[in-house]
Amino acid sequence: MSDHIPTLADVCSAIAEGGIVATLDGTMYQINALELRRYLNKSRPLPAITTDAVQASSQHADLGNWPDSSHTSVA
Repeated sequence: MSDHIPTLADVCSAIAEGGIVATLDGTMYQINALELRRYLNKSRPLPAITTDAVQASSQHADLGNWPDSSHTSVA
């Protein structure tokens, strides 16, 4: 499940199933931000960094060859 990005529907299902503690205030559910963070961290853990990955990235880190500006685009 590490490649699954939780959606609003996942959060709503977790509230309905009791996976996230929520209180009902009129017609709205209120959840604690810490509880939401725990749920999101549980469903999508952070990737581990191995020493091999650190060594490989440090071998390619030649800072003198970086362009003055860079542009990032998301499609």
